Amino acid sequence: MNRAGTLLIALLVACPAAALAANEDAALAKACPGLAAWAAGHPHGSDVAAAADAGRPVSQPSLRQALATRAAADTRARDAMMAKGAPDPAAMKAILDIDSGNLAWLKGVVARQGFPTVAQVGKQGVADAWLLVQHADRDSAFQLEVLRTLQARGADAGVRKQDLAMLTDRVLLAQGKPQRYGTQFKPDAHGALAMQPVEDATELDARRARVGLMPLALYRCVLGASYHMPVAH
Repeated sequence: MNRAGTLLIALLVACPAAALAANEDAALAKACPGLAAWAAGHPHGSDVAAAADAGRPVSQPSLRQALATRAAADTRARDAMMAKGAPDPAAMKAILDIDSGNLAWLKGVVARQGFPTVAQVGKQGVADAWLLVQHADRDSAFQLEVLRTLQARGADAGVRKQDLAMLTDRVLLAQGKPQRYGTQFKPDAHGALAMQPVEDATELDARRARVGLMPLALYRCVLGASYHMPVAH
């Protein structure tokens, strides 16, 4: 796979859960037996956030709207790239430009007032802010800063355990360490998606289950079906 193709997959697989949310349809469920049953027991983050935010006032509605707008642009750009099914320089540049703008904007927000809280923007607002951080790979120090903030807030962070797990994996890999939850894949020399190095592989599924991530075998199936690529085992 050429460099453009590798970058394309890296940009899209940076947040594998987004692929599931965007593509979980009858075809994907058919391709991955067990997905429908797993999904039924694990509601999507947007559904959970919507229920939690219903009737809840927020102290910074304009910030919540700004986060929603930026997260939607992030998702649209990645969906457009996936729809093309092949590296496209213009679509790739659009993703990189959006990520760069979102990173600069969110760093400014955090510098002024800290990472957004549930009281300020609701659970969906915090989830949108997390998405921008997850795609801020060009600034791993900022990702680590946010991760530490969310970990320190504990249950009050308003972020799902599986989202913290994905950000943890991104930060560990950026530090040259093995990931912990096996959420991050990239193309290997044969053009297949391969899991990046992971610690204590024998306990991986147990760790994934504790944070609400699907079993690794099912996750591999979802990645392969979503990105239309073979997945290494």
